[in-house]
Amino acid sequence: MANPIKKLEFFFIFLILPSAIFFLDSSVIVFLTLYLVFTLSLVILYFDKSFSFTSLRKKVDWKFIIIFSLIFLSLSFFYIILVDKDLLFIFPKTNFKLWLLVILIYPFLSVIPQEIVYRVFFFQRYFPNERSFYFLTLLNMIVFSYGHIVFNNVHAILITAIVSPIFTYAYLKKSFFTCIVLHALGGQIIFTLGLGKYFF
Repeated sequence: MANPIKKLEFFFIFLILPSAIFFLDSSVIVFLTLYLVFTLSLVILYFDKSFSFTSLRKKVDWKFIIIFSLIFLSLSFFYIILVDKDLLFIFPKTNFKLWLLVILIYPFLSVIPQEIVYRVFFFQRYFPNERSFYFLTLLNMIVFSYGHIVFNNVHAILITAIVSPIFTYAYLKKSFFTCIVLHALGGQIIFTLGLGKYFF
C-alpha cells in the first residue's frame, strides 16, 4: 500500500471513524456510518478494473461452516455462563418477535455490509498484491476488532478479535459466501444466547 492517498483513506476508514464514533456513543451513527462506508466501498469496487463481483460467486463450504459454527456455539455458551449466566437466552425469552426479526434481518443489514467493507474492500483496495496470509490476517483482525470499539465494551472487541481470523480464512481460502454464512450464524448465535447486548 505505497499510495499515500490510500494510506490516508485506510487510516480514516478503519481507525479515525471508529474512534470518532466511540466518543459520539450513538447506535444510529454506528449503522449510518457503516452503510455510508459500505456504499462507498461498492462504488470504488465497481470502478476497480482489476476486480469483478463475479469473483465472489464461489460455492459455500458447508462442512467448514458447520464445524466452526458448532465450535462457536459451544464457546459462546461457556462464555456467557462465565460473564453473566442471567443473560442466557434472555432476548428470545423476553421479546421473541423482536429476536426473530433481528435473526432474519441481521445477515442483510449488518453482515453483508461488514463483510464487503472489512473483507472484500479491505483486501482488494489496500492489499491486492500482498501474499503474506498471516500478516493480512493479523492486520484484518486488528482493524475489525478495533472497529467494534463503537459498542463501548470489551466483550465486543474480544469476541470479534477471536472470530476475525476465522472470517478472514473463510474469505481468502474458501469463499465470500462461506464467510457471509459463517458470520451470519455467528451473530445469530450471539443474539440468541444473550450476548447481543454487547453488539448494539
